[in-house]
Amino acid sequence: MSNEARTNILARLRESVVQKPSHLSPPAFDEAFWLAQQPPVGDLADRFQAEAEKLSSKVIRVKTWEELPAAVVPWFKEFKVSSVMTGQEPRLEPLRQHLAAELGVSLHRFDRTLEEQRDEIFAMDCGVTTSLGAIADTGTVVLVPDAAEPRLLSLAPQVHLVVVEKDKLFPTITEMLGTGKYESDLPSNMVFISGASRTADIELTLVMGAHGPRVFLVAIVG
Repeated sequence: MSNEARTNILARLRESVVQKPSHLSPPAFDEAFWLAQQPPVGDLADRFQAEAEKLSSKVIRVKTWEELPAAVVPWFKEFKVSSVMTGQEPRLEPLRQHLAAELGVSLHRFDRTLEEQRDEIFAMDCGVTTSLGAIADTGTVVLVPDAAEPRLLSLAPQVHLVVVEKDKLFPTITEMLGTGKYESDLPSNMVFISGASRTADIELTLVMGAHGPRVFLVAIVG
C-alpha cells in the first residue's frame, strides 16, 4: 500500500470517528410511566396460569406440598415418564416416594458432582426442580441453579417439572428483581423459562424440545 493510500484511509477513519450520528438518541426510558400504562395483572396465580398456558406450559395448583404427589401422577402417566431425577430439596421426598409406589418410577437424586452425574441426567425422562419464583405478567418461571440443583436438571431431560410457591409469584419482572439484592448480590446463574423449548426452521415448522425439554410442567403450591 502506498503512503498516499494509507494517509487517505486513516483520514477517512479519523473523520468517521468525530462525526456525530445522523439519528437522535432515544429519550430516557420512564419506567414508572410505562408501568402505569400496563393493564392490571389481577390475581397472580390466575394470570400466571393463563400466560403460561399460552406458551404450551401445563399448570396445576395445589394447596400444600403434601397434595403435590397425587396431583402430578396423571402428568407422569400422560408423558410416559419412567425415570426421574430431583435435587436435594427435602420437601420433594414425598413426591419421590409416591412416584415409586404408584408408578414404579426409577428414582435418582443429584447428590454428587455434575461431572460424575452428567450422563445420568441426560438419561432421565424427567427433571424435577424448585424455583426462585415466577412472573405472572409473562408466565415465566425463574430458577437460580446451585450445587444442590444444577441448571442441567432443567435442561437435559425431555420433561421438566418445576414447583413454584404461590407466595413467590410476582406481577412483573421489575417487582421480582426489586425484592432481591441483585445490584450487590447477583446470582452467578439465573434462568428464566417461558414454556417448553421450541424452534422453527426456514419453512416455519415448529419443533418442540430442540434445545431443552419438550414438555414444561408447573405446579403452583400454596
